[in-house]
Formats: sequence, C-alpha cells, structure tokens
Amino acid sequence: MPLEPNIPQLDSPDFETLYRQLLLRAQRYNPEWTDFNESDPGVTLLQLVAWLTEGLKFSMNQVPERNYLKFLQLLNLELEPAQPATAHLVFTANPDVPQNPGVPQRTPIAGQSPDGDQFIFETEEGIDLIRMPLAHTQVFDGNSFIDETLSNEEQDATFQPFGWRASVGSALYLGFAPPREPVGRPFPTQMRFRVFLTPTADKGRVPSSREMIEPPAPPVRLVWEYQPTGSTRWRQLSVYRDDSSAFTREGYIIVEAPRDIEPMLNVGEITDPMYWVRCRIYDGNYPAGTVPEIAYLRSNVVPAISLTTVRNEIVEISNGLPKQRVSLQNAPVQAKTLKLELTEPDGEPEMWEQLDDLLAADPDKACFILNATAGEIRFGDGTNGRIPLAGTEIVALEYRYGGGKAANLDPGLINAPQVTLIGVDEVTNVRPAVGGADEQTVTELRKRAPSKLRSRGRGVSAEDLTELAKQAGGVARATAIGLMNPNYRGVDVPGAVTVVIVPDNKDIPPRPSTDQRRSVAQYLNDRRMLTTELYVVGPQYTEIKVEALVHHSPYAAPDAVKEAVIKAINYALNSPQRPFGQDFNPSTLYDVIYNVPDVRNAVIHHVYANGTRHTISEQVEIEPDGLVYGFDHDIAMTPYEDR
Repeated sequence: MPLEPNIPQLDSPDFETLYRQLLLRAQRYNPEWTDFNESDPGVTLLQLVAWLTEGLKFSMNQVPERNYLKFLQLLNLELEPAQPATAHLVFTANPDVPQNPGVPQRTPIAGQSPDGDQFIFETEEGIDLIRMPLAHTQVFDGNSFIDETLSNEEQDATFQPFGWRASVGSALYLGFAPPREPVGRPFPTQMRFRVFLTPTADKGRVPSSREMIEPPAPPVRLVWEYQPTGSTRWRQLSVYRDDSSAFTREGYIIVEAPRDIEPMLNVGEITDPMYWVRCRIYDGNYPAGTVPEIAYLRSNVVPAISLTTVRNEIVEISNGLPKQRVSLQNAPVQAKTLKLELTEPDGEPEMWEQLDDLLAADPDKACFILNATAGEIRFGDGTNGRIPLAGTEIVALEYRYGGGKAANLDPGLINAPQVTLIGVDEVTNVRPAVGGADEQTVTELRKRAPSKLRSRGRGVSAEDLTELAKQAGGVARATAIGLMNPNYRGVDVPGAVTVVIVPDNKDIPPRPSTDQRRSVAQYLNDRRMLTTELYVVGPQYTEIKVEALVHHSPYAAPDAVKEAVIKAINYALNSPQRPFGQDFNPSTLYDVIYNVPDVRNAVIHHVYANGTRHTISEQVEIEPDGLVYGFDHDIAMTPYEDR
C-alpha cells in the first residue's frame, strides 16, 4: 500500500487565521472581556502570540524538509555541479604573415550572450594554423569534377565528398589560395580539419553507443595526397588521426602537411593557381545507403570548453584549527581540476589529495574535500584527515572554473580572443556550444533522488537509463524504450534499448547534435549491462500546422489575440509534459484556443502533420520515440458578432 495517504499533513495557518482563532477562544473562556478594539492591550497580546506561533509553526514545518535533505546527504546524494559547454572554434589566419601562426592550448576566447553576459572558452588543444584560406572544394566522382565550393561554404547545404557513387578513385580536392608574396613554408607541420554533418544526418543506419564511441573500421581506405614541386605524381601523406571514420561521422582529421609544394593550374573546374591537397578512396567501398554526405569541411578547427584556468592562487594561511574551511576566489570549480599545494613553516611544498569525503581518511592523510559549487575547501579534524599546521601556506597551483546553461552560445558569438594572437584575423564558432548545464536545484534532486537510489549509477532497467541520460548534461528530457532498435522499426529486438534525448536548448524543434549524442552514449555505455545493445537518438518529430478561423471580442486587438492563440497552440504542442509517443488528437486544440483571453469562438478547418492534411476528427499517429511541435500556423481573425 502506498505510504502517501498515511503521511500526516502538517498545519500551516497564517497570522490572520491564528489571530481570529485566538479571538474566538478569548470570547469563550473569558466572557467578561468585551473590548476587542485594536487599542486594547489584550488584543495586542493576542496579536503577539499569533505572530510568534506563526513563526514557530513555520520552523517546525521545515523539519521534515531538513530531515529529507540530511538523509540525502547521508546517502552521499549531492547537487550535481554546473557543467561546461563545448564549442568548436574555427580560426582564420592572415595569409600574408611570414609564417604559419599558432594558437596555444588553453587560449581564452570570449563569447557574449544576447543578454550581455560574457563567457570564456579555452581551447583544449594547441594548433598550428594553415595561413592560406580554403578557397575551393572540388569532388572527383571517377568521371568528372564537380565544384562544391558554394556547398561547402553555406551552412544549410550538403554535398557528397566523393560523389554519389563513391568508388575507388573518387576524391575530394581542397584548394588553398596562395598568398600574394609567398614567404617561408606554406603549410605547418600538420593540417587539422573537422567534418561537420547536418543535425539530421542519421538517415541511414543508426550506430549503437559502442560504435559511436569506438567506431568500427571504416569500409574504405582513404589516402591523403599532394603533388611535390616539379613532379606530376601524387605523393601520399601520413594520417595521424581520423575521428570521422572516413567522413561517415563528425570528427577531426589530422594529416601530415606537404613540405615541397607549389601552386597548380587548371585542376578540375578551377583554372587559378592553388595549393591542392586531395583525399582519395584507395580501396574498398561504402555499403549501399552509407555514402557519406556532409554539411561542410573546415580547416583550423579546435575544440574549446567554457572554463577559465587559474594558476598559483594564494588561498589562505592555515589557522591550525580542526575542520578548517577556506574559499577559492572563483566558482563553480570544475571537478578534478584543483591541484592544491600546502607549505608548512620551514617545510617543503606538499601536494594534498582531493577526496569525495573524509569519513575513511586516516589521521595523517594529507587530503581535503571540495564544495565545487561554492569553491570551498574543507580539511580534516585530526581523526579523519590531517589538520594543516598553523602558518601553513595554502596555494591552488591550478584549477578551472565556469560552466552553466547560459554558456550554450549560438553560432558566431564566440569571437573575441582575450590574448594577442599574432597572425590570426578572426575566430568564431560555426555551430552552437552544447553541453552546458546549471547546477542541479534542490527541487530537481528531490525529484530524482528515488530513481537515483534505485539505479545506483547502473543502467539495468529502462527507468535507470532514462534517469542516467538526464544526468549526462545538457539533456532536458529523455526516455528509454526497451526492445527497440531504430534500424528495425516495428520489430521487437531482444536486448536492444533506444534512449531518446531532447537537448536543453531553445531550438524549435530541439534536436541533439552528434557531439551531444556521442557524449550521452559514452556516459550510458559505461553504466549499461554488458548484454544491452544501446542506441542514443533524437526524437522523431512530427510538424503540426493548424489552419483555423478565430472570432475575437469586438474591442480586442486582433493581432495581440492572434499572437496569443499561436503561442498557446505551440506551448500545448511543445509542452515538456507531453509524453513520448502519445498520439495527437487535433480536437484537443479547441480547449487550448478557447482558453485564450478574448477568444469568443473558433473553427479549426484543417491540421497538417508533416504536410499531410487531417480533419479535426482524424488522430495523428506518433512513433514510440516521437514528439510533435507547432510551426507556421495559419490563423485568420474576425470580430465576433452576436446573432
């Protein structure tokens, strides 16, 4: 039997209720008291008692809440810290500098949100830039050249880097414009590219979580080549890294750069002199339906994360007391980045270890715990963990801080280097930053605590995987569907589980990026059962368009009412409370429209689901991993007339 009906409901009367109850009792137990005016001293005493009682009851009512949170703390269930956002930054070098410029690791690049808040992103890797711009992109499909320069430059276009057949000999040609006055070596020691796919690129086979993290060997062997100076033969270049798995997924490609190269004339459709590098299919072939199609290829790309690095910060001088607390100057602190060094008087510097808790620490163990959200460091009491001696200098050698949902900046907003980068003209993010999440609230912790205790960090049931997916960062909603393999829809596949995630962003509809799906897949893959075949996908969205005639009040502003109707329809369709896979009944929109102020009558003529017209009585079937969203409604307005 559920415990909820047996849990006593605590009383929480306000001051006015208590005061009125005291007045009634005063008349009953002291009938001689007849003056109840506000000026009477007895009334003043009743008001004082009511005020004190209200405060006492409020404090007592907090006891269950405090006990609940203390029990969570006892179970080591703490608030999840803020998570940083990740972006991929594209650098553009000045082609006329004498040598290829470099961008060191942890270079800070600032981005500003539309609200004016500034966020710092630091590059995760160092990079030597190709100073020459990628001016032309051509595809050789085995028979002819196709100029795909415009497709590669546009954000919304796509192209096939090896043609629609992608057979042996097909190649992608990249032409770099030579500088006006060639000086020094044209390329750095390595060339760095990133393959970008469209958000809806998963039209073919959906990879499992294991394949997303460790993709199988690509079906083809690609070679990168160039023509050395004075030669007509192409020379092969070494490939150091190919995260794209032969252009079939988003990822970085790092290739050896050519040394002795000169501009070439009349290559394919391009007659101008260019430094040409090509990627050619050497052997193998792509299976049917898996020929790569990409959004664009960019050079000089490096990942960056919304964290700021602090080094050699003098935190405090120890007072020698047990359970000493000291605070860093910046917060929230990214987990596992704090390096703390303590130097005792007349002693040598010593590194102290960060632990999750001090309960099992030995008395002499040099350790501490960190409240990452507040940036607070706590030391031991001499029984569990060593006490720093009085006068000990506490120095944070290095830590990183930052993060939060607001750091998920839109494309083009991360563009301001905070240090001088010689030879760099500009930097920007061509895709939105993803993965940033605010610190978990107490309400969210209370809501998720039972499922956390059930799962204990292990993905056994569908409910476990749903909860774990929400913990992965940047996920607003999630669901796990058992026996479902997205490659075989409508067929129960034993051992298969598909996790559907909705990103925490403002896009309509919100679709998870490939990087986010891969991040969630990696998080779940470490916690799934060995025999579970896990897939991470975005929802199958159904676009709903409504055609309706709305009669508004004669004195209401029609444009304002129309905007309110459209907003109400979109909220009902895009509601975060709407379950996955729930079929859509168009007639439910009547309640939504009639609840808008100043709407007197409405007639829904048609509802379109992904362009297919439905009558008001036709139910729209939604896939188990599907959701609906509203877009481009056609709402006509007319004044209401009484007849």
